[in-house]
Amino acid sequence: MRIRYMLAAALVAQILVAGCRVSMPTPAQTVTSAPPTPTAPLPPLSGSGGGKIVFSSRRGQGDYAVYVMNADGTDKRRLTRNRFEDEETAWSADGAKIAFNIDTYSGSCDIYVMNADGSDLRQLTTDGNSGSPAWSPDGRRIAFSRHNSDRSSELYVMNHDGSNSQQLTVTGAERVYSPAWSPDGTQMACVLSTSAEPLEEESTICVFDVEEALRKGGAGVADLRELPRPGEDVNDRPAWSPDGARIVFSALVEGHRDLYVVQADGTRLEQLTYTPEHDEFAPVWSPDGTKIAFQANPHAHWDIYVMRVDGTGLERLTTDVANDTSPDWVR
Repeated sequence: MRIRYMLAAALVAQILVAGCRVSMPTPAQTVTSAPPTPTAPLPPLSGSGGGKIVFSSRRGQGDYAVYVMNADGTDKRRLTRNRFEDEETAWSADGAKIAFNIDTYSGSCDIYVMNADGSDLRQLTTDGNSGSPAWSPDGRRIAFSRHNSDRSSELYVMNHDGSNSQQLTVTGAERVYSPAWSPDGTQMACVLSTSAEPLEEESTICVFDVEEALRKGGAGVADLRELPRPGEDVNDRPAWSPDGARIVFSALVEGHRDLYVVQADGTRLEQLTYTPEHDEFAPVWSPDGTKIAFQANPHAHWDIYVMRVDGTGLERLTTDVANDTSPDWVR
């Protein structure tokens, strides 16, 4: 069992380390963005999930770039073109902007933002230790994780233009990462980890009050309300349902990852996927709340999948032999 756990953990350790990695390293050069491309019609929203999905992919090159597609998997388009790793994509609520990490693999990871067509790329952080951007529902702020020299990390929030950075958590824990805003913007889910070593990591999903944290100068461990976890290992990548009632997340149990959902008040923990032969990771809700997109690796590489919120109706949206990761969904 220990060997099986270590193999599975090693598979996903690249996603967890420092909150900036979702893949293996490649050389880095210059940063550019793709020219604007025409906007394609959106799929219907009624019960289909609808809208657009942004994701990171290694297709066509040795490093990750940002791509966008319709929610049914059609019209895949590349938005960034550079020799860096573009990862952990996040839509603004209105679908006008995309935030993401650029990881240079020289020990530097920062947050950038661009228009939804790939134009007007701008750097928001310059400390070289920031990742996991998450837009507030009103589009005015971006929460993110900042990593310290001792491998610990805390959550911060900044204005959408990168100004006025404020610390959200002051836990002193090994790592706090993967911020996720509640739909009304008052609460934030995150991951609290007790170890900086991926093979030994234990983590849990927590929720705290955003404005209270800002008033106090940061939320401490006592302010983080822990949600129930299905296993004692890694529990991470929380995402709120559009109605604010539930939180979906990934958990490592008995050597592999499945998806789980829990009520935001901590009740009714349910398992959504049952796949001991592979992993599911990075779930996000459709804008209409009827489906969940995520990455899975039944074919020895990550692809983007979608299913109904009860775990049925599985559909594969990407089929490239390269890794497709970090989906986010917007209307």
